[in-house]
Amino acid sequence: MSENLEGREERSPLRASALSYFSHRWEEIFFFITFSLLCFENLAFVANTEFLSSLHGAIAVFASFELFVVGRLSYLTFPLIIAPLAYLFASRGRPKWSRRYLDILGIYLVIRMTIQLIGLNILVFDLTSSRFLLITQLLFFLPYSLLIWGWVYWRLDTSAGSKHRQLFRLDCEAENPRPIDYLVASFSSVFSASISGIKGTSARARMLILLHGFVIYDVMGLTLSRAVTLVQAK
Repeated sequence: MSENLEGREERSPLRASALSYFSHRWEEIFFFITFSLLCFENLAFVANTEFLSSLHGAIAVFASFELFVVGRLSYLTFPLIIAPLAYLFASRGRPKWSRRYLDILGIYLVIRMTIQLIGLNILVFDLTSSRFLLITQLLFFLPYSLLIWGWVYWRLDTSAGSKHRQLFRLDCEAENPRPIDYLVASFSSVFSASISGIKGTSARARMLILLHGFVIYDVMGLTLSRAVTLVQAK
């Protein structure tokens, strides 16, 4: 009996240490997941080479960009993203450059989210693409965009919090929201008619939430339109 108690006491500090380790490195794990989703979305798009050769117009421009990202840019983005993230995850301390690097990475992923959204809206008007191509793209884009929006809310709020003025109020009991609370608020926008889990305390914050709502409704509209097309094609 005493041996079991001693074993539990030994495991609990280890468990607490592991939880503390991961909680202080959640952002590295977060960016690895979001970057992976973006890579899978790009690979799913360029997988059909016959489809890419028959494109023209605006969709051809978007396809050329996706091919450039997968075929050329990935040789630069992979080492510049994965290597620093792995180093920060394994490092005991936090280098001075870590905050700036993670912010730059976040801005890059926000820009890529914008480009992907424009491409998805172009793709819905293309009649030569595979019937399931847009659905596949949306399956990767939706969680990717929701994760990015959650990070944007958290980063803006933590930056404003250092100046003692919070930009967002979350629908949670905690006075000091955790990063997971911002991610939950972002994902809850899919299951409600409005983004009620988070509210802005300024005009700019409310405009950002409005833009988030526009992106979600746009993605839902694209999904519904392609679902209707698939049903009619049967």
